[in-house]
Amino acid sequence: MKKPMTTEELFNRIKGILREKNLLPDILDYGLPTNNPVPVRTYAFDLGSSLAYGGNEGIYLDLWIEYSANGGRHTNNLGTFKTLEESKEAMHTMASLLADFIIEEYNYVNANLDDFTWEGADVYLFDGNGKRVNGGYSCCSMERALRKKDGLLKKYPQVVVRDNATREERIFKQEGWKEDI
Repeated sequence: MKKPMTTEELFNRIKGILREKNLLPDILDYGLPTNNPVPVRTYAFDLGSSLAYGGNEGIYLDLWIEYSANGGRHTNNLGTFKTLEESKEAMHTMASLLADFIIEEYNYVNANLDDFTWEGADVYLFDGNGKRVNGGYSCCSMERALRKKDGLLKKYPQVVVRDNATREERIFKQEGWKEDI
């Protein structure tokens, strides 16, 4: 992705996956994304929800994300599903929709972590054969990533530092390390 996905786009993406898998219940009157979308800049968020009877009719399923940023906890709405039905069976159906949304959102984000990584810097390690080593480090700032890189170059022949906001990567090599070309 060239820019962070918004909360509206994430809701619609998961709703689309649910539709493709035939997991959207027939009793729904609507499923609407937030009308105030914001960029999702990190995969380190919790999915929040409220499943309740409406004030005067139906059942509502509200969804949002919660995450830490700038020293505080933030909440941004994703969207709402609603049915006009109020039966016990309808509540169970909406609870199943909630479970399906949680499962599909979890799977989608984990399969696309890079699309949700727009803050800080990542550090990747390479062995003497130029192959990427499993693991790495996520740092909250470029300064921390560069300090981490200095220590890692004592053990690994090559280290890559990536600025998650710009997607730019810088390659650092141990002094005297030669690549086979």
